[in-house]
Amino acid sequence: MNKEKFLTIRWNNLLTLGLGIPGLVYILLAFSNSFWSTRGGMLGLSIIGFLY
Repeated sequence: MNKEKFLTIRWNNLLTLGLGIPGLVYILLAFSNSFWSTRGGMLGLSIIGFLY
């Protein structure tokens, strides 16, 4: 696969959805209950923030 075929709008959208949706789901789940106030929840949010 060459650079022109890989760097397209379609691939960019797929990568954005593939990386963004798991992080968004985790953040929504963490804030929808009291998990984010625990130490594990804050560590998870920090790791998600670091990765993205």
